[in-house]
Amino acid sequence: MEKIRKRRDLPVTLYRVLLYLSRKAKSESDTRRIMRIERAVGVERKELKIHLASLSEKEYIEPVESSNKGRGGHPIVHYDLTETGRVLRQDIGRFIQHGIDMGYYPEEFFYLPSDA
Repeated sequence: MEKIRKRRDLPVTLYRVLLYLSRKAKSESDTRRIMRIERAVGVERKELKIHLASLSEKEYIEPVESSNKGRGGHPIVHYDLTETGRVLRQDIGRFIQHGIDMGYYPEEFFYLPSDA
């Protein structure tokens, strides 16, 4: 039998991105690099950048350019969760909780891989 690749759906991906940014809000800005978000959330960088751009466009997160430069000389961008982003995370969390209650999601969908 062919092994099916595990793929997360959009609500869970967005919830995890917003949850990570919420948890790291009080951390040093270096801990919020895209690479760290990518690892914590479990999505590829290309997909993550699409989600971050969309969330930023709708003002759920706010991009903040650092004075530091990356290896290629590009500015390092950090993201802060806005108040509307917090509300969105709570709404998506309630949706996922209903999905867990109805048997669509396993309980571990609420947690980041780093929680293990």
